[in-house]
Amino acid sequence: MLANIKKYINKYFVFFSYIGVLFCFTPLFYFSTKYMVNNWGYADALINYSEGFIRRGFLGGPLLFVNEITNIEISKIYTYLYIIVTCTNITLYILVLKKISNSRLVYLFLLINPTLLFFPLNDTLGYMRKEMIMLTLMIFHCYLCSNFHNNQMDKKKYIKFLYFLIIPGIIINTLMHEMQLFLIPFHFFLTVNVLNNNLKILKPKSYFEMKNFNLLTYLIPILLILAFFFFPAKLEKLELIAKKLAIVEPNLWSDSIMYLARPFFLGVIEENQFMFSADKIGTYNHLFKYSFLLFVSLISIIFIFRIILKNNIKIYNNFFLYLSILPIFLLIFIGRDWGRWISMMCWATVLYYLQFSFKFDKNYFLIFKNFFLNIFTLIFFTYYSFFLFLPHCCKGQTIFGGFSSNIKLAYELIIKNSNHLNKTFRKHGEGY
Repeated sequence: MLANIKKYINKYFVFFSYIGVLFCFTPLFYFSTKYMVNNWGYADALINYSEGFIRRGFLGGPLLFVNEITNIEISKIYTYLYIIVTCTNITLYILVLKKISNSRLVYLFLLINPTLLFFPLNDTLGYMRKEMIMLTLMIFHCYLCSNFHNNQMDKKKYIKFLYFLIIPGIIINTLMHEMQLFLIPFHFFLTVNVLNNNLKILKPKSYFEMKNFNLLTYLIPILLILAFFFFPAKLEKLELIAKKLAIVEPNLWSDSIMYLARPFFLGVIEENQFMFSADKIGTYNHLFKYSFLLFVSLISIIFIFRIILKNNIKIYNNFFLYLSILPIFLLIFIGRDWGRWISMMCWATVLYYLQFSFKFDKNYFLIFKNFFLNIFTLIFFTYYSFFLFLPHCCKGQTIFGGFSSNIKLAYELIIKNSNHLNKTFRKHGEGY
């Protein structure tokens, strides 16, 4: 009997984990249809081209168009969009991650990691952000490269995806939010590993060789920087956009729209002054907390692929990884949402490694032969996955709680029917 149950679980392990993740996200999906989870992100999503070209303006047009032809509340359209995006990300990630499902503990660690899929579950203000759409493209690109490295796709087919999906996807994402520009190196180095993994990065002349010609397509989205320069977000434009949006969405909290009027360098200076200064009680605890989270998160992922799975994976051009995450790291000096940047660095790291081919001889759970090392690993896995918290932003926030706090919240809501709901999800129009 037990042997049959074990066999059944092993056979459907990935499917059960997929259902489990969807189950964990179901409460967030449900409450996002009742409450406005992220007022800042909502207003940012509605920025549009009604007053001419403006950065971050692409997504608002389609949302308003769907609202016009369906009469569905625009806040609902926004909510349903991110439910679809999140489910897509979960599905794609499972498809990529299942290659290492034979190593059960590693698979589960990367699946419920608080800096990856479960990041918006730990901090709901990390949910409904435009980088979730950018993440869809990142995971899909990793999936394509994984198929190539596992001999399930040839270069010609990959190049078609590059021209008709990856590059257009980067352009669209950049028009939604300029953060995509910092993710271009990730996509570029994935493409290099497919088209010419012997490319000499420090020899620019080699880029113009015929065999590397396809890599030059990445210059197209980079040129959008010129468009942002020649068409700055003027305050008058933003005020008109906000007034028009107030007609269809009276409760809109327009601070994120007005935010675009700040000159870039002034914004960088202000953000740095805010995050690198003392908190309200005169300490710099947030600097140590975020540094700790960045170090532990990245090192644990790199340790998994470079040490634990080193005999199961064929890695080349490992230094491309560091060139991929360096631009994302620079966001720390541009914006105060350090938790979001740490999450994206972790995503870029894990997806870079998951592009390669893996080989396992059997299923196993524990990863070391040494008993005490396994005990230490299980303790670290439990603490990191269930009790560590990555706040999306700013000072004064604890890094303890994590997914365990969600379990506690569920108990408070279901059993005690407490007022925790209003503290966790902000009512529409109440602000950030």
